[in-house]
Amino acid sequence: MKIEIINIKLQDCINILDKLPLMGLKSIHRTRLRDRLITEIERVSKEERQLKEEHSNKDEEGNPIINDASYDIKDIEEFQQVMKGFYKEKVIIDGGDSQVYLKSVKQSLEDVEVEWSGKEANDYAYLYDAFINTKGDKEDSE
Repeated sequence: MKIEIINIKLQDCINILDKLPLMGLKSIHRTRLRDRLITEIERVSKEERQLKEEHSNKDEEGNPIINDASYDIKDIEEFQQVMKGFYKEKVIIDGGDSQVYLKSVKQSLEDVEVEWSGKEANDYAYLYDAFINTKGDKEDSE
């Protein structure tokens, strides 16, 4: 089992995990996945800032120019294309000790009795679909 989430959807997935009413070991497994996704968000944020700095106009000292908390981007179209690709990159969690908590969280998503609506319903569906059975995983139908 593994999970694949595109960069732009990481926070949405964390929000869904935060709303799951779980207790005991299932809550611990959810927290492990949440913590791993938070680590990934921190990495994405750092890399996003780096891309903004690289695509910004620079001052006399070589520092990126920032106006009203926004980077002064040189070529906005090129930058948008770079960011579009960056946001579509996937975070993949698989292997090792993650197998136990991934299976547990997926089962929790299947069992949860929360009525989702609107954006949360879409985010819930995205998170559930992000779980992928890999070779060697026992199929649910067995």
